[in-house]
Amino acid sequence: MVQVKEKTVNTIFAQNLNGLLVQNKKSRKEVCKDLDIKYTTFCDWINGRTIPKGTMVEKLGVYFQVGSSYFFIDREDSSKEDFVDRIITYASKIKELPMSTVNDLSDDQIQELLNAGFCFRHKSLEEYIEESGGEFVLSEPLDWGEPKGREIW
Repeated sequence: MVQVKEKTVNTIFAQNLNGLLVQNKKSRKEVCKDLDIKYTTFCDWINGRTIPKGTMVEKLGVYFQVGSSYFFIDREDSSKEDFVDRIITYASKIKELPMSTVNDLSDDQIQELLNAGFCFRHKSLEEYIEESGGEFVLSEPLDWGEPKGREIW
């Protein structure tokens, strides 16, 4: 009798990352160079030994033009309950998920994660600036006029 090895978060992540490499015709070295990732670290992700932290999952998602949750969905069995279990397993290592994850969850599932001590992280201002490719420029000060009453200026 052949035993079927149960898929872990690491193996599902690795399968999806490998699939994106093939789909986008990218080499490991090319992705490492583009995203400034150590080659050995990337190979650990590809081989299912480890998975990256939330911010790197977001960067990979932006790079391959997929949502962060893409990496955790088993393409052979995409049931929502299984997906939530994988997210919880992954996030339990860091207790922080990208805000974009909530797009794939129901209100009850989000509440379950919050009750378990997880938080959802918005991108920082610096990340938005870096994503836009522009520079942070201060707007000119606004002239609010003279106070009309008891305003505190």
